[in-house]
Amino acid sequence: MEANPETTNTAIYEEYWNIISEKYAMWNNPDKNLNKEDIHNFTSGLVNESLSQDSLFNIFAYIILQLKDGHTWISNGDSTAIYDIEALDDINLNQDIVDSIYLKNDYKTIGLHNRLKYTFLNNEQIGYIELRGFGDEYLDEEVDKMLNYFSKTKGIIFDVRENGGGDPFMATLFARHFTNKKYFIGNEYFKTGPGINDFSASKLYIIPAEGVKYTKPVMILTNRLCFSATTSFIYSMDVLPNVKKIGRRTGGGSGSTADGFLANGWHWQMSTSEFIDLNGKHLDNGIDPDINVKIDTLDSSKDEIIERAIKEILN
Repeated sequence: MEANPETTNTAIYEEYWNIISEKYAMWNNPDKNLNKEDIHNFTSGLVNESLSQDSLFNIFAYIILQLKDGHTWISNGDSTAIYDIEALDDINLNQDIVDSIYLKNDYKTIGLHNRLKYTFLNNEQIGYIELRGFGDEYLDEEVDKMLNYFSKTKGIIFDVRENGGGDPFMATLFARHFTNKKYFIGNEYFKTGPGINDFSASKLYIIPAEGVKYTKPVMILTNRLCFSATTSFIYSMDVLPNVKKIGRRTGGGSGSTADGFLANGWHWQMSTSEFIDLNGKHLDNGIDPDINVKIDTLDSSKDEIIERAIKEILN
């Protein structure tokens, strides 16, 4: 048996810093522009035994904010320090407009909780799919049924704005139905040791589903709250020649995570892998759209992002 670990301010800081120093996967991400030594020197110099627990937590919160990673956070039970992706951009979604003008009451659903909605737009020329989360379980047969429903359309709009993620497997399940050939999409680099360059690469591919494949134009609608598993969906679709992204930059969140507890009971989570696409792009800070469109918050008659998607398909 080992003695209980120390819970002094210095001991807790060193415990957390060692974990994040050795396990965090994106110290070398060029988009984050991190200087590990500077962050450590600055924060360690603030720690002493006279600090309150709130002040120590604020030092950890500072570290979290420097990482610019929505998957990485720490909680003391009352508060959670996390990078605020939503604050970086307008949401670019008015759900009331989508419901009243586009979905109306004439839509179908799939999934146990009916969270995926789909309908026709523009006199049945275009299919529209709304999916705000990958938290439900879907079957290939359900996706087949939906895509058969859209078989005579000129294209599909797949609206994943404000989709905060869920199960990456579900994201991939949908993507597999929009290609009829296998594509290499990039590498996921998993942290496998304490050194800053200790990684193991796993090659990722998008492989066609066995059932229905829809290879006509597909417009993916994005905003800043597209995160985590939605990033998996977007980078899986991004290599396909029939796909365009319309809207605003996404929130990112490309890595897998691990979590645990410090000796004082604080709960931490961090990214322990990073996805880098086939062009060498780091995607954790977000993915830019192919066509940048922002909604007009003063115009309640239409959704400009949906309207641009319709125009792209018809043209």
